[in-house]
Amino acid sequence: MEPEAKYTIVGAAALILVALLAAALVWLKSSGEGRDAHRFKIYFEKHSLEGLEPRSYVTMQGMKVGSVTGFRFSSGRKGAVEVFISLDPGTPVRQSTTATTERHLVTGLATVRLANGTEDSPLLTETPEGEPYPVIKEGGSPMQQMSDTVTQLAQNAGETMRRVNATLTPENAAAFTEILENLRRVSRRADAMVTKADAAFVSLSGAAEEVRALASAVKADADTLTKTYAGLGADATASIGEIREAVRRMSADVDRLAKRADALLAGGDEDLRDTARAVRSAADALGNAASRLREPRDVIYGPPEGGLGPGEKTR
Repeated sequence: MEPEAKYTIVGAAALILVALLAAALVWLKSSGEGRDAHRFKIYFEKHSLEGLEPRSYVTMQGMKVGSVTGFRFSSGRKGAVEVFISLDPGTPVRQSTTATTERHLVTGLATVRLANGTEDSPLLTETPEGEPYPVIKEGGSPMQQMSDTVTQLAQNAGETMRRVNATLTPENAAAFTEILENLRRVSRRADAMVTKADAAFVSLSGAAEEVRALASAVKADADTLTKTYAGLGADATASIGEIREAVRRMSADVDRLAKRADALLAGGDEDLRDTARAVRSAADALGNAASRLREPRDVIYGPPEGGLGPGEKTR
């Protein structure tokens, strides 16, 4: 029983070792340290490597493309640190690629960031003499970038002051003074014009109110006149109807008198004939009056302008 137990322990240990070896191979493969990984070397002289450790991430455009395999002080360059990285085979490292370090504010761990200066440059495949791997150039440090920015700002400020001094010559200063004086005059005139405009607007408002009041009064008078003339028209219409009825009756009476006169003339004597003629003349006069009364408008308002005689006028 004892040998079988020993064999069981040995077999279990062997299986554990094989599993650990497989896990190590998988981890090395996933971390970019496999046989297909591309290795490069970086000399850092300006950047701080605080927080940088073996297996720290190497990123390009925000993506993890490899890891740090190791670092050491350089024996060939004073003050430089040699950092070795392993990248995925498809990582486009070019001759314009630069390397910088970034430190995470929370964890304090540092990463190596790669950036291509231009995508048109050829891939970095040549290994310098005396180096084991191709060398990626170090990028500018944040302090150097800030210093360059400050220097550029100072140069721009100096150029701006030079241009300002060149602009503010005595002639230009006098011209600027004249322009400011003209602007002051224009401002004063504008204030006066605004005051006059306000007064004009007030006057226009008053005139508008007066026109509104006059229009209301005219409307009221027009309404009153309309009602008055409407009543007059109704009265005139009634009067004209009565006159027409009287004329019609008068005409009938005249016709009857004329017929009787004719009958008397046929059987009477001379006196009776004279009387009949007088009655006939009276009948003719009444007929003429009746014919005139057939147009009551001419009687009330007079004849139209076309029917006026010499010296006559419309009423």
